[in-house]
Amino acid sequence: MLSRDQAARYVGVSPGQFAKEVEEGRWPEPERRGGAGRRTARLLWDRLLLDRRQDERSGLVQHSSTTGMAGADEWARWS
Repeated sequence: MLSRDQAARYVGVSPGQFAKEVEEGRWPEPERRGGAGRRTARLLWDRLLLDRRQDERSGLVQHSSTTGMAGADEWARWS
């Protein structure tokens, strides 16, 4: 799991640009960990989900909106 700064570095953009791209739907939403409130929760991104989103955009993996498994099957084939 990656913090916002780590995730931004991982995908090669600034933290501010990464936050903007998450809002635009380019990258997956973070998981909220710890803390009861929205402000106290820690936001974390799954590195494999970031990889999968990039693979979908590059055409390496086709997203399946019906089962969600086609991408996982394709990912396993390339791993």
